[in-house]
Amino acid sequence: MKCQFARLFTFGAVIAIGSSTVIAGPPGFWHSCGIDRERNNAWPQPFRSADAAAVYAPFDIMKTNGWKLFNTIGTCFFNENHSLTDAGRLRVEWIVFHAPQERRQVFVMRGVNAETTAARVEAVQVAISQMLPTGDLPLIYVTDVEPTASSGQYQTAINRAMNNTQPNPRLPVFKGLNAPSSNSSGGGGGGGGGSGSGGSSK
Repeated sequence: MKCQFARLFTFGAVIAIGSSTVIAGPPGFWHSCGIDRERNNAWPQPFRSADAAAVYAPFDIMKTNGWKLFNTIGTCFFNENHSLTDAGRLRVEWIVFHAPQERRQVFVMRGVNAETTAARVEAVQVAISQMLPTGDLPLIYVTDVEPTASSGQYQTAINRAMNNTQPNPRLPVFKGLNAPSSNSSGGGGGGGGGSGSGGSSK
């Protein structure tokens, strides 16, 4: 009897200890279970958003690089004394007043040495200060990527050469199979009459 009571007591104690361990669990165990349940219910989010962001990221980089090239004041926009040309001032003016607000940064092409680069940056700073006497000025950066551009003199020469070599806007004379014959219908009839009179002379 005593042995049975001892066995029952030991069995109950084991069950109580096990149940208390399961209920309490390690710190944060039930919290992690709740997180897993919410993630399973929300699947495929947020993983789909992360995949979409990974797809969009290269396009954002390409747009930023494109604006950087477009806002670059290249070598062709500076004179021999490293001052801005008229085309360079127009490009700076467009960036300052017409570019989107978040894209109003000016990039200056690096020169052959530090003195040339500093002179170019100073020329751009002076031009911007004249355009915007007060308020915040656009930031100026130095870049090493030369945009694909050419001088205005070169483009003018190409445009004039194209205009001078254009053919006259006239259609050529048609010489196809359906062109009208040089012989008239009256001449053909006269020839037929001549052959008829020759037959009657026989």
